[in-house]
Amino acid sequence: MKITFYDVDTQNDFMVDPDIHQKPTALYIPGAEHIRKNLEKLTNFARDNNYLILGSVDAHSKEDKELKRNNGPFPDHCMKGTWGQEKISETKPLYPIYIENKTIDNLEKLIEDKNEIFFEKQDVDVFTNLNAKNFLKTLNYVVVYGVATDYCVKAAVLGMLKLDLEVFVVEDAIAGITIEESDRAIEEIKDAGAYFFTTEEVLKGKVLKHIRAFEGIIQ
Repeated sequence: MKITFYDVDTQNDFMVDPDIHQKPTALYIPGAEHIRKNLEKLTNFARDNNYLILGSVDAHSKEDKELKRNNGPFPDHCMKGTWGQEKISETKPLYPIYIENKTIDNLEKLIEDKNEIFFEKQDVDVFTNLNAKNFLKTLNYVVVYGVATDYCVKAAVLGMLKLDLEVFVVEDAIAGITIEESDRAIEEIKDAGAYFFTTEEVLKGKVLKHIRAFEGIIQ
């Protein structure tokens, strides 16, 4: 039984409310401040239980198609080497390895014995980094949280489901850019086969109980 926790883009430019912290973040996602405590709980829970933490991070440059497409759709954000690209304190990895979006022949050797692995991306979908697909397809069960529900979370979850992974979305540890599009994304994710749990349910072991029940049925 291989359970992995997957952190989607919990970076300063998305997560830090400029009105509260008086810092100019490039693409603050409404409501992101309110999930930071749950993100911290999930991160600590994963570490305490020695679960692998995977995730994605935007790592942009001026030439990226996402930033140039139709003069948008997003402003420059999570630019490489900036404070805005860094992860928030609640999810800041201890000993991370960041996997660039390029062919890596010795990927397995590179990430051997690493517990916090993040795939860099220059577009919404983490699977544009082919290293992500090659690694994620080896997993079984994935607990997903982060931002934005209507873009990167949706793309990650749907991509994982296409790989026949069992995916558990933490419903009070995600936030989206718009309510309407986030609601649509959640319905699409549910229809595709993802399960939804709260942070407290994850901490109380309900995901693990679900997995054990599932494995008992198929044995």
